[in-house]
Amino acid sequence: MEKPMTRLIKPDIALINSKSASVPASAEEEAPATSVELQIILQRIVDDVVLNLDCLGAMVAPLEINNTLPVRAYSVKMEPELLAKLEQRLGTTFIGPQSVAYLNDKKFDSNLGVQAIKKRTILVSDRLGDLFRPVVPEHLARLTQRITGIKQIAAVPLKIGDEVVGALFAISPVQFSPRDINFLIAFGNQAAAAIQTQRYLTEMQALERVTLAMQANITDETQILQIIVDTVVEKLGYVGAMVATLEANNSLPVRAYAVGFNTSLLRQLETRLGVSFIGPKSVAYLDDPRFQDNLSVRAVKGTGGEPEKLLVSNDLYDLFRPVINKPLSRLAQALTGITLVMAVPFFIGNEVVGNLFVASKKSTFSTREKQVLTSFAQQAAVGIRNARLYRKAEERRQIAQMFGKMAFSAAASIHALRNYVGATRTYLQLLELGSQLPLEKRLDLLGSVPAALAHLNESINLLDNLHKPWRQVTDVPTDVNECLILAIRKAFPDVNLDMDQAEVDTGQGVMIHTLLADDLPLIKTSPDMLTEALRVVIKNGVEALRKHRRDNQLWIETCRQPDDVIAILIRDNGVGIKAEHITKIFEMGWSTKKGQGMGFGLFWTKDYIEGLGGTITVESTWRKGTTFTIHLPTIDEQ
Repeated sequence: MEKPMTRLIKPDIALINSKSASVPASAEEEAPATSVELQIILQRIVDDVVLNLDCLGAMVAPLEINNTLPVRAYSVKMEPELLAKLEQRLGTTFIGPQSVAYLNDKKFDSNLGVQAIKKRTILVSDRLGDLFRPVVPEHLARLTQRITGIKQIAAVPLKIGDEVVGALFAISPVQFSPRDINFLIAFGNQAAAAIQTQRYLTEMQALERVTLAMQANITDETQILQIIVDTVVEKLGYVGAMVATLEANNSLPVRAYAVGFNTSLLRQLETRLGVSFIGPKSVAYLDDPRFQDNLSVRAVKGTGGEPEKLLVSNDLYDLFRPVINKPLSRLAQALTGITLVMAVPFFIGNEVVGNLFVASKKSTFSTREKQVLTSFAQQAAVGIRNARLYRKAEERRQIAQMFGKMAFSAAASIHALRNYVGATRTYLQLLELGSQLPLEKRLDLLGSVPAALAHLNESINLLDNLHKPWRQVTDVPTDVNECLILAIRKAFPDVNLDMDQAEVDTGQGVMIHTLLADDLPLIKTSPDMLTEALRVVIKNGVEALRKHRRDNQLWIETCRQPDDVIAILIRDNGVGIKAEHITKIFEMGWSTKKGQGMGFGLFWTKDYIEGLGGTITVESTWRKGTTFTIHLPTIDEQ
């Protein structure tokens, strides 16, 4: 048996290479690329048709999302030279990437492939012209049929359930027998399954792309919506897509849109008419009676108070009414080739939060398409929910930081007030003993009057401002080592520790060892707040040492790590933390000091350090000691 000549249409070839008058302008749009795997399968099928049914030729054309039938694979059983001479002489290509039928173009209404798809049944013709109409003139088709000996042409619609996904064509030198027709149906089923599998894969990859992109842009609601409409158009091949979200004022503004056609003509029309077909100015209003028939409003309002699952219209005016009048909408529909628009509401829980709109050139949305587009609509809902949850979490974090600053401010004020009250009380006690003191002591006591008055004035100021805990705490370039020294002094008021001292005996049964790097860059924060955070950690270590009561040691170190990160290490050899408590020490309200502590210090410290972009971790061994490690980002010197 003679081996057929095959031509594999490469997936990167555009659907249309011809600019002939018979090709509609919309043909320059590209449908989603066909995979190499699908190309190979389709090629095998047409080869089998030619070999097993003794046909002169066979072609397969998937029905693309833009309602075109481009030939993706074909096979012929004739000399290549004869076919080439025929095409050259006639100035046309019978089969190949130039052979495309357009279901929405009336000139193709009598095309055999278009009729087979629209009627959803096998059609057989004795005229070659029926296959190539209107691309090839009738007299040229008759001449070719006579030269090649073609007797009949069959067009087999490729069906999966209720959906037609393409057509298989066979050209025979004899009439097709019932057995031949059955074989063609079987080959058609193979081609339909291959095309459908490829489309399922494309849809899954598109959903995966959206999911990954949403994770990468979780904070940006608008960007997520744009990714979804871009994917619907670019990966699934629809004419256009938009997303509108339901806002608090019951409006539905367009938040993102994408189109799969050349927009220059549309933009010229918009500029000339002074109206926008698609874009952020397109807003529908649920409470405005003029919008009651708008597709977006109808989808959201639904019937009986329940939103629709989806709504489909063959009139673009339904989407844009009443903003754009019917003549202009229909002009835009004719220019873009749109035949259907669909509105798919999406939900968070039971609450509708917006609509996904999709425009198509096909005569109907299949059940599968509706399911896939509903999945994309719900991805929009998920993206909105995640972005809003993140925004709420960020707002809560900022509020927590504000409360932390408030608590710090109030705590610092109360701490200072306590010191001033203590100093004043001591001064008053000394005054009571004044007559009993030696003259020299009395003179010293009189000399301290200005300081005592200053303490009293500070106390008055603090009392006046305790009702204003929202005092702004300013972030400035801050030296970590200086804050550590101040924190140690606060923890041990009687210790006079300098930066250069390697160790100091506190006189309270604790020996402090310091190793502070001298090359630390600055960080941006409030010095008082960083000092307080470090004091909390040091105080935690001191309390653990006091429970230990032997050879109490506290090590405090700083160093500069790669990427200009400062590491602070505070380690003690105290009682340690039990394993079951280690995960709780940063929790609000948790404390080992039953009835004595509020459990706020380490909770606030962790929140504050993380607010700086840093981290704090703890490691501990029961009865051996605990180590806190803090990492802080530094100021970008650029």
